[in-house]
Amino acid sequence: MGVPNLTIEFHKAAQEVESRLKRGVVALIVRDATVTPGLYRLGSETDIPSGLAVATEDYVKRAFTGWINRPQTVLLSVIDADDDLVAAGAAPLAACDFDYLAGPPSYTGTEADDLVDWLDEAREGYCIGKLVLPNEEADNMAVVNFVASGIKVGATSYTAGDYCSRIAGILAGTPISGSGTYAQLPEVTAVTAQADPDSDIDGGKLILLHDGRKAKIARAVNSLQTLGDLPASLKKIKVVEAVDLIRSRARSVIEDSYIGRMANSYDNKQLLVAELQSFLQDLEAQGVLAAGTGYAELDLDAQRAWLVEQGTDVSAMTDQEILQADTGSWVFIRMGGTILDAMEDFAVGFWMGGNAA
Repeated sequence: MGVPNLTIEFHKAAQEVESRLKRGVVALIVRDATVTPGLYRLGSETDIPSGLAVATEDYVKRAFTGWINRPQTVLLSVIDADDDLVAAGAAPLAACDFDYLAGPPSYTGTEADDLVDWLDEAREGYCIGKLVLPNEEADNMAVVNFVASGIKVGATSYTAGDYCSRIAGILAGTPISGSGTYAQLPEVTAVTAQADPDSDIDGGKLILLHDGRKAKIARAVNSLQTLGDLPASLKKIKVVEAVDLIRSRARSVIEDSYIGRMANSYDNKQLLVAELQSFLQDLEAQGVLAAGTGYAELDLDAQRAWLVEQGTDVSAMTDQEILQADTGSWVFIRMGGTILDAMEDFAVGFWMGGNAA
């Protein structure tokens, strides 16, 4: 009777991935002494606490603007001017589920670095949040380095910090079928052109372009620069979003439905593998993963290495015998797939007088 329940849980997890990759959750930290400090959950602009300073209220409203979609929720953490940004502003968000976090429009001292450190620690657990910071070369796949100057909406000028909430809202409202690349900001009437936009993008900077008609994000990249063994695709915001959600939802089902509940037999391991494979196939059907690329299997190499560490002589053992060997409380599984990218780069030819030869 347990198998159908597990199947349902993994189907729910796949649906959650698809849902969150359509309309995410934005978290904001603002400094404002005009309302009671605390955490506010906002479903729309009408939920914004009354009494906020005009600039703060506008900052929150920009998060709700979105692009293709609007964020489903904005979590607003209000702190006093002298409060510690992490201890007072970020800490209440630790137990919350959010996709993008933007802090106050301006930072002092090491506050931005402290916020990055806090997020890195939070992401070691269940947190899938990413951080939008102004002019912060964090070299981190979970940090978006938003670099812009001369942002104008009519006669009003804004800094990159002022517009981090807007960028967070755009990214949270972008569905899995697309990316934030060329996301339009129709209200922006002018922005200072970057001297070398290609180098900026390659350097992990999310910048704005104005093509004479409207302003838009040049390419939706995060600040990651040092790849090591990581694939270059993790420089793209869209890819990191999908990886985070897949890993988080799979982990939650495993912890809720398997850990401490089932004997560590070969048959039960294969049951989990089959459920993970079904989970990945659901994501393929939803367009999160490329068709036929999702896989889940017992990790033969990891299991062999574990047995060797325990003093087991594996030299005469077949692969199947290694996979069926007793591994105590340990379960070794490898899973993966190709996350579909969005259409971003085009080469289109036009030939006069008919088909090209």
